[in-house]
Amino acid sequence: MKIPGLLQRRGSLRFKLILSVLIMTGPLLTMLIYNNFYAIDVVREQVADSYKNMLTLYMNQIDSGLNDVDAYMNSMLSGIDLVSLDQAETDADYYDSKVYLFNKLSKDIPLYDSLSSFFVYADKRKDLMDVNKTQNLTFEEKDHIQQYVSDLIRSASIPSNSTQRWHYARIGQNDYFIDIVRSSSVYLGGLVRTDQLLAPLQTLQIGEGGGVLLANAKGEPITDTELVDKNGIQLYQSEDEYYLTGSDRKFLIVNSASVRGDFKLVAVIPDHQILDRLPYLQGIIWFITASSLLFIPIGLYFIRQAILVPLYRVLVSMKKVRGGDWSIRVDMHKGGSEEFRVLGESFNSMMTEIETLRVNVFEEQLNKQKEELQRLQLQVNPHFFLNSLNIVYNLAKVKNYELTMKLTRSLVQYFRYMFRSNTTFVLLRDELEHTRNYLGIQALRFPEKLTWTLEVPDYLTDTPTPPLVIQSFVENSIKHAVTMDKPVHISVRIDFVDEDSGSWVKISILDTGCGFGVEVLRELQAGRSVENERGEHTGIWNVQRRLKLLYGDSVSIDYANDQETGGASVFIILPINPLMEDKK
Repeated sequence: MKIPGLLQRRGSLRFKLILSVLIMTGPLLTMLIYNNFYAIDVVREQVADSYKNMLTLYMNQIDSGLNDVDAYMNSMLSGIDLVSLDQAETDADYYDSKVYLFNKLSKDIPLYDSLSSFFVYADKRKDLMDVNKTQNLTFEEKDHIQQYVSDLIRSASIPSNSTQRWHYARIGQNDYFIDIVRSSSVYLGGLVRTDQLLAPLQTLQIGEGGGVLLANAKGEPITDTELVDKNGIQLYQSEDEYYLTGSDRKFLIVNSASVRGDFKLVAVIPDHQILDRLPYLQGIIWFITASSLLFIPIGLYFIRQAILVPLYRVLVSMKKVRGGDWSIRVDMHKGGSEEFRVLGESFNSMMTEIETLRVNVFEEQLNKQKEELQRLQLQVNPHFFLNSLNIVYNLAKVKNYELTMKLTRSLVQYFRYMFRSNTTFVLLRDELEHTRNYLGIQALRFPEKLTWTLEVPDYLTDTPTPPLVIQSFVENSIKHAVTMDKPVHISVRIDFVDEDSGSWVKISILDTGCGFGVEVLRELQAGRSVENERGEHTGIWNVQRRLKLLYGDSVSIDYANDQETGGASVFIILPINPLMEDKK
């Protein structure tokens, strides 16, 4: 069942409940998610600090070894070994100094673990001598080293930084760090292979897919370039503690720069290896977050079933009541809470009482309408009474017994009909017979001044109609139109009207008198009451009131003055099949 748009607006209870749940759970979920990422950052930071400390320790050892080599070469500058080589005048002296220097360097080179080889270059003789720690160098590799050093010295492009004296050099197929000092025209230098520097770091447990490499100051990898290129790792010139980089996989980068050279150690650590160290905590946090996201809709569903659906039933019932359906009842026994069951029972009880009261009020109104109808009908009776007695008196005075008996018989029939006219409806034939009888009595009152006709199809004579309607309008015509000055004709015609909206009876009452007054006609056409000079309502008003009580808005009464005769015209249209009461 869908909640209607009424509950989906911002001021609805549904919106407020959902907002309340989100307000209560939103900060918790946010805190859990933040705590998850915060825990990851903390672990990364701790791992980065750990590797940073190890890299710094190894870098300090490397710098210490390079510093020892620098100190040794500096001490050689102040000794006589290089001076004697530079000042040797004969080949024998030069050879003796070279042999002595070779033996000294060969003896001292094992003292420096990181050093690969020494070399001495005599610029005057363009002679290069190298002293290698091991004899595993190939002739080709030695040749590459000699060629590189000779070219470097001859090009006069030796770096002169007094602190970071060790610089990267790619010689042949190997990577080296090189440092050169000068004594007059003799150059003394040392070479350190990068793989020898990284050898102690192979014991570090970086994780599968990671590693430790060397990079220059520009962030370009010196070693393990395949690892960097394959994973899209960026080695920034950054002094930050750590950062993440990588294309498909993320790697934690930690570095430590050398004090003695323009290079740095870089640890490339797979990020997933770091997070594997906190699987339990991370799993719990994600489980709680996912569970919360799952249980919030479930909770909202139960709130909907427990509150919104029962409330919706009440609202639907109230809408139907507002639409006029007072028989509606609400069922709160389908999954509703106890409070809503009490509300539903109270609502049903209230509706039962209201329906009973409405029936009682309706019956009371009907009784009042019946009483008013009877009162209105009885108000018609006295109009004719005194005039009839006066006519009987005058006929008896002139001893016209035949007319007296005829009039008396008509009066008996007239008053018999009047006394039974407290019923709501009578047959049209009875109403017309009563009207004929009334016109006959009036003809005796106005001899040769009143003529009349009644026209009705036979198939309409059984049509139910309110009593005294036709007679009241005929009486009004006689009262206002018939005088002793000129004769007046009264015509009553009954017609059948069939339309799309239903079947109707049209009653036309016309006279040839002077017609309605202008003000009176305007008031009648506007549906307002017309009072006589004594402030009394006219008989027409009584008839209008009775018809409105019986038919409501389905009755139609039109008033007009005939354009040819100038007399009054009344047209009444009634439904052909009203609900009739049992005749009493």
